[in-house]
Amino acid sequence: MAVDPVHGDLPLRPDDARWRAAGERPLQHAVSKRPLISVALMLGATASFVAMQAVVKHARQTGMDTLEVMFFRTAPGLPVLYFVLRRAGHGLRPVEPADVFVRSLLGSLAMGTNFASMLWLSLAQFSTLNLTQPVLVALASPLLLGERVRRHTWAAMPLAALGAFILIAPGLGSRNFPIFPALLALASATFSCFAQIWVRRATASDPPDRVVFHFAAFVAVLALVIGVLRGRFHVPDADVSFLQFLLQVTGMAGFGTLGQVLMTRAYFHGEAAPVSMVAYSGIAMSLVADLTLWKVWPAPSALVGALFMVLGGIVLVRGARG
Repeated sequence: MAVDPVHGDLPLRPDDARWRAAGERPLQHAVSKRPLISVALMLGATASFVAMQAVVKHARQTGMDTLEVMFFRTAPGLPVLYFVLRRAGHGLRPVEPADVFVRSLLGSLAMGTNFASMLWLSLAQFSTLNLTQPVLVALASPLLLGERVRRHTWAAMPLAALGAFILIAPGLGSRNFPIFPALLALASATFSCFAQIWVRRATASDPPDRVVFHFAAFVAVLALVIGVLRGRFHVPDADVSFLQFLLQVTGMAGFGTLGQVLMTRAYFHGEAAPVSMVAYSGIAMSLVADLTLWKVWPAPSALVGALFMVLGGIVLVRGARG
């Protein structure tokens, strides 16, 4: 009898009782092996997330609170996600609730620290700092997913760390560089690392659409409850027109939901470490967005730091191919 390589004790037979309890047909394979499709999906997810971050930055600059951003990023997409889930013949009840819950919790922490940092950081600064995430995924996925450890991973880690330090170091003695937001961005990368690993774990037993729905619902409810208790929900702001507010919500929810769906499916079709490398394309996309929307040119230290992180990514990709 075949065994799920992630959970170990999960039989991959159609007559498994846990699948029958979920009221649907089982996934015939724990993971899919379609690397080119996974790369294409992750490229689309990265572009969607950069677009979402641009909308989030604009919303934060016009007075929207982090909790409000989290709620409007996830809540409007829930009916669409539910429709997609039901259309595929899947129920809401997870086969492995613990994995889905952990993925949702880690994802909410990643999202909160992400959106909190976006007010002060340029898109390029955030994207560069966030690129420590693929290296962290490569380091942690062998332990948590059982994927093979490659020696190139250990060479990539100091390159990524050096890149982050080069980006932050020039501002350590300056009051102008946003040190705390930079630390929030690094925390977001760490939470995102483990969240994406748990995407891989969760989609080994549950359909990707169900995992995305539970994540979005978890974030929406959590942000709403905490926001109401703290008195932070007061949108739209007096200086923001209703049309502008509607466009912000549509952009955050639309691009965010699309990116989440594409990312979850990317991890379903490919291994965690090589899929996460595609996120390095976000540097170029963010530079274009900064220049186009905010007329911000990257500092030399940002380019050098990004270069070291890309080198770390190249080392990881070579290791994955070897």
